[in-house]
Amino acid sequence: MAKSVFYDPGQKRWGRLRILFSVLGAIITGLVLFFIITVFVEADPLPRLSMPEQKRNLRALHEREHRKRPQARNTHRKTSAPPSQVVLNTDEGIRAAYYVTWDAASFVSLKEYYPQIDILFPEWLHVLTPDGQLQGFDSVNHPFRVVENGTVHSTDDRVMPFLRTEKAEVEVFPLINNFEPVSKQWLTNIGDFLNDPAARQNFRSQLLLYLASDRFKGAALDFEEIPLKAQPGFNALVEELGADLHARGLRLYVNVPVSDKDYNYGRLAAASDGLVIMNYDQHQTTSSPGPVAAQDWFTANLKQALKDIPKTKIICAIGSYGYDWAVSTRTRRIVNVDTNNVQEAWLHATESGSEIELDSDSLNPHFAYEDENNARHEVWYLDAVTAMNEMRAARNTGIRTFALWRLGSEDRSLEDLGQSFRGGS
Repeated sequence: MAKSVFYDPGQKRWGRLRILFSVLGAIITGLVLFFIITVFVEADPLPRLSMPEQKRNLRALHEREHRKRPQARNTHRKTSAPPSQVVLNTDEGIRAAYYVTWDAASFVSLKEYYPQIDILFPEWLHVLTPDGQLQGFDSVNHPFRVVENGTVHSTDDRVMPFLRTEKAEVEVFPLINNFEPVSKQWLTNIGDFLNDPAARQNFRSQLLLYLASDRFKGAALDFEEIPLKAQPGFNALVEELGADLHARGLRLYVNVPVSDKDYNYGRLAAASDGLVIMNYDQHQTTSSPGPVAAQDWFTANLKQALKDIPKTKIICAIGSYGYDWAVSTRTRRIVNVDTNNVQEAWLHATESGSEIELDSDSLNPHFAYEDENNARHEVWYLDAVTAMNEMRAARNTGIRTFALWRLGSEDRSLEDLGQSFRGGS
């Protein structure tokens, strides 16, 4: 029988392997010790460069220092007369804007564009109960009494101090409305307040105390969804409040819908210093999807307003916002309507990959998309392009006084709108 190749009865091969393993172990141990010594035992440091250490003289900037400061004063004004003393729609145009507390971007926009604003309408005050009590809402939408036992509580701690610090040539007219911020509804019980002389007197007394608490130049009313039977009470309130304010050298502006035969425009204009015609909401939360203010619709309303209201009492309000209608693909019914600013509309278009189109008939931007629930969304909005077209059309009719609803989204559209404001009176 042949012997196995690996058979080693004398175990000579195992002795040689043991010597080899011992040598390898010694070598590996030596390498490990060398590594430890070179890494963890301090060696001579590298020589330092002889160049001097560079120190930059830097300092932190406070918010007011690093903020881009706009021009010191309005560039579109031709005289130094206070804006509220300028006859409306004469050769000198007046620009107003609405400010809201519930959108943080509104204050950012105010800080950037205040030199382009003559009149500010801040939405600070609400009448939501039949007794005419003035109410405000804090940052988390908790209501509070604005006037309580003769004491006036602040409704905003930023706007007036900022305008004083900047020495801004902006006149402030606090806005009072019947919009409930929590439910986001216009309360129709406004009629109970308007038809009650005692409630109107209570409201006027509180408002006069509030206006005396700061350098306000008057007030603005924006009561909407007024029942037909309450129109006489609304007319009476405007006449009573107008007389109160004028006796104190203050002004009164009143928001009114366009082309609404329920309103006595002539009577309201005679009692106030200007009617702000809300020339938008052709389609809105209670209607089917469509343009917010089609160009021909907008122009037709201006022409009608000039027949109903003296030109020297017209302020044309233009919009900068939009609506998003969600329509069920199964029932074709509207399931929800959201009010968006321009930035939100652009964001939805980007997220959905939708292409924004300028509708050739209405000249309003529009796009559509489908959400995760298979609901189709129709989006229409107003932006800087529509504002420029509307202002151009208004000037052709002799209207040179505008109010922007509203200061808000801090984006390119607002910058473009500023450019359109700078385009002429």
